[in-house]
Amino acid sequence: MKRENHLFLFLSTPVLCVALGLLLTVSHRGMPMDPRPSRLAPLTAAEEEAEIPEPEVLLLAEEDSGLLATVEDTLDLMRTGWIRQDGFDGTVPASVRTVLLCSPSLDDLEGEGAVALMNWVADGGMLGLMQTPSSDGWIRIAGRKLGIMDGFGDYLEYHAFRWEESVLPVFDGLYFDEELDDFAMPVRLESDCRVLMTAMNGGEATVPICWTRDIGEGRAVVCNHSLISGKDARGMVNMLLCALEDVLVYPIVNAGMVFIDDFPAPQPEGFDERLRLQYGMSIQGFFRNHWWPDMKAFARDYGLRYTGVLVETYNKTMTAPFVPDTEDNSLIRYYASELLQSGGELGLHGYNHQPLCLTGWQYADEDYDTWKSTEDMEGAVKELVRYGHSFLPDAVFTSYVPPSNYLSDEGQAVLVKTVPTLEAVSGVYLPELGINARVQEFREEADGTVSVPRITSGFSLDPYVKQAAAGELSLHGVFSHFIHPDDVLDEERGALLGWEQLKTDFTDALTEITEAYPALRWCTATEAAAAVQRYDRIRVSRRWEGNTLVLELGNFYDEAWFCLSAKEAPSAVEGAQIFEAGGQMWLCASRSTVRLGWEETP
Repeated sequence: MKRENHLFLFLSTPVLCVALGLLLTVSHRGMPMDPRPSRLAPLTAAEEEAEIPEPEVLLLAEEDSGLLATVEDTLDLMRTGWIRQDGFDGTVPASVRTVLLCSPSLDDLEGEGAVALMNWVADGGMLGLMQTPSSDGWIRIAGRKLGIMDGFGDYLEYHAFRWEESVLPVFDGLYFDEELDDFAMPVRLESDCRVLMTAMNGGEATVPICWTRDIGEGRAVVCNHSLISGKDARGMVNMLLCALEDVLVYPIVNAGMVFIDDFPAPQPEGFDERLRLQYGMSIQGFFRNHWWPDMKAFARDYGLRYTGVLVETYNKTMTAPFVPDTEDNSLIRYYASELLQSGGELGLHGYNHQPLCLTGWQYADEDYDTWKSTEDMEGAVKELVRYGHSFLPDAVFTSYVPPSNYLSDEGQAVLVKTVPTLEAVSGVYLPELGINARVQEFREEADGTVSVPRITSGFSLDPYVKQAAAGELSLHGVFSHFIHPDDVLDEERGALLGWEQLKTDFTDALTEITEAYPALRWCTATEAAAAVQRYDRIRVSRRWEGNTLVLELGNFYDEAWFCLSAKEAPSAVEGAQIFEAGGQMWLCASRSTVRLGWEETP
């Protein structure tokens, strides 16, 4: 919650008074930190030396670019070996099954080079053109085999696109029009091309911007766009590879998380006019009688296990002594108890919602102060832990979310020193231009913590959020989402829609996700940290024995999850269970050797 509140808590209704009174009569004995056991135990063994996988993908690119970096990162996350060349001599290394062209063209891809590459595809290779091709000799030579009937003229500008049905693993047929400016070749395709994405202008389809076509024994995917650049495009690369390959297996985390930032925390007193007119209640009364019961219903209906993060006060005290604004913490104690009883987890957010950043840190249009010393930060963190223990005496705090996503390296070092039980730190996954936020990967860190970043946010998911969520469900097997209680009060985050509409939108999103991914493991941040450890450490060696794909797993502990993208499910599975997942399949490996067999070569 970015707005600040200097408040004294009060009870908004007689019912709340009674409920809190009953709570206080038993709270001195301490509340259980988590009534449900963690599903996965954290790993403590040291990671084995990682082996460099044999290259299966050849990247052709004449220079570094955001596109090239995005493709490289995606392949690394999928544990797929790759090599890069800035030219093409007409031959493809024996271990390579896929060639990805990460430039508009290559000087070497003229004449015989283009013919040699397309012959390699026809013999069973996979080819990906990862951005709009240059309208030069290469594409004119290869265009007909790629399914292009005509359309090598001037480029077409477009401002929106549509994912065609049965391409995205969730949010089928998504229409994307988020401030987009791009160009495509105005092509017409052969009827045997499978269109994945279509450019849109004024709500009308104009030109295909991504398609696949079988070529002899092989296949090509053509990106007639320049949308692949940055972390938010990794999921797109992953889905294009899945469309290109007949069988593709790669590790995933399998974790569904919903974080509630600034909860429990001091709530605003008084009235919000919209809520007063609709519900006839104060802000605190609305949260107690409507918002929180609806949140508990989400948890019950979809199996969510919330990660709430504690805020003690919204004052601006930046030097000792650090004290509460009031001795009345009854409302926070009430919500902490409710959170835990719903199966959630109570993590740490901040003593006073001031990010752990020292003097000199640059915020982006945020009204935050900085700390003069690490000693001041330590004192504030210690006070927050003391405050939590005042009503949860047996609490072991294991997760942390930085206020407004800001966290310096010095601040993380303070957390590790001051909270030695800390396991999960949850910054954000996607960077924002000009925002110096804590951007993370899903991985273990050198300081012993596990980065479990949050990917998306909000009760009402716009097309960008839906595309990011779909991409990461495909790539990482993760839905990591955060919301704020005061989203319903902030016009930029949904207040104009009203709580009933926000609730409907969130219900629709959760329904689509759970129906597409019935095996998605809903968990808290700390539980997800244990899953991330297994994902980060796992190593995969793949080999074919006839019609059987054999996976040899290094750094295997007790389980490992994988996505299997294939046209048909294997007829025989050894060492794993198989589940439907977003038009693909998920595997839960129970042994270090997994065998997937088909009756015929897939």
